[in-house]
Parts: sequence; C-alpha cells; structure tokens
Amino acid sequence: MKKYLIIILIVMLSITGCASNKPISTNPETPKEVENIEESPDNVAEEPVKSEEPATAEEPATAEEPATTEEPATTEEPATTEEPAITEEPPITEEPPLEATEELQIDENNILKIEGLVENELKLTLNELKTLNDIIFEADFYSLNSFGTTGYTHFKGVKLWDLLEKHALIKAEASKISIVAQDGYSMEFTIDQIKMEYMDETNPDNKYPVIIAWEENGEEYSTDEGAPYKLVVGQKEPGDVNKPQWVSNIDVIIIE
Repeated sequence: MKKYLIIILIVMLSITGCASNKPISTNPETPKEVENIEESPDNVAEEPVKSEEPATAEEPATAEEPATTEEPATTEEPATTEEPAITEEPPITEEPPLEATEELQIDENNILKIEGLVENELKLTLNELKTLNDIIFEADFYSLNSFGTTGYTHFKGVKLWDLLEKHALIKAEASKISIVAQDGYSMEFTIDQIKMEYMDETNPDNKYPVIIAWEENGEEYSTDEGAPYKLVVGQKEPGDVNKPQWVSNIDVIIIE
C-alpha cells in the first residue's frame, strides 16, 4: 500500500510540475495575440476601401430613374388628345351644301327675269312682286282653246305693261316682247298687244290687261313644279282662241 501511495504522490507531483511549466511556454505567445489584435485595426481601417466603393453607394443612376417614371411624352400624348380636329369636321358630316343647293334651286325658280331693251333689268322674287300693289290685278278670265273648250279661271298677278313701263323702264325703241318658259316654250307679242285691253266674249263690257299671274283659283303656284308665274291674256274679239297664249312657268321676259 505504501508503494502505491508513493507512486500516486509522484504522479501528482509530476502533474503539478507540468502545470507550473505551462506559463513559460505561453508567455511568448501572448505578444503574438496582442500583435494580432493590434494588427486588426489595420485590417479594419483598410476595409473602408471596399465600403467606399462610390460606384455602389452613389448608384444615382438607379435612384435618378425618375426620368423613366416621368415619361411625359407618354402621358401628354397631345397627338391623341388633339384628334378632335378630325372629329370636328362638321362641314363634311353635316353636308349642308345639299340643302343649300336645293334652296338655290328654289330661289332660281322663284325669280322672274326681265332683260333686253330696258333701262332697269330686273330679277324679281314672288315676294317682291307682291309688294307692287299699284299694279296688282285680280279677276276671272274667260278662255277658249283650240278644241272649243271654254271656261273661267280666277287669276291674281301684276299688269305686265305697267311692270315693264314703271319698273323695268322699257326703252322707246323696243318693238317686240318674248315670254319664255323654263322648258323653252315661248310666245311673241308686239308692244301694242301687251299695252291693249282684252275682252270676254260672254261679257264684252269686261276689260282685262295682260298679266303675269302667281295665283290661280285662290292657290299660288308651287315652285316644286317650276317658276310660279303664268302669262294670262284675254280675248281680242269673240271667238278668239286665247288659251294657247297662256305661258306657264315663265323664266324670262325679253324685250327687243
């Protein structure tokens, strides 16, 4: 037993001796650890080179991408918004020229023209003729056609000779008057024939001037059927066939 105890003591002594010898071997290593710690600031100081990468920190190109977000050219698109110029072509869509043409045609039909040997060539509308109260005449005219048919027709219009003398101012050298219809049909009269008074064989006391009528049996002529003017002439004598002289749709009165 004593031997074992001695051995144990020796072992323990040897262990404690080893433990006491360790500081000698570790002391020199301590400066190395200090040096490593002191060197670390250099490493930390040197790292800012990586952190100071301005390219990464300054990435303004990415931050300054408002140029892409602003894209005013796309939002403003004035060309698309200003397209009302195409839609606002009312003159083409409304097409009033057709109505205007119809109105012009009606006005043309409504005009009675007097030209030739006169001081004052006239283009009178129906409304203008109606204002000539001093030469308006209204009566029942007796007619006889080439087939022997007779009848009375009530007409209202203006006295032709008074229209030529007072308003167109017919010249003294004039000798012939032509009444021309829109379809080309015409009748010729001398100055004396237009100036004279006509009769009614059924009532010889009645006297009738040559008139340009716009109303027949209480109804005005329609411009849809042409110029609303008709020449009306009475009888020169009993048995006179006068109705073929009644020229309808008068276009122009020519003085020669």
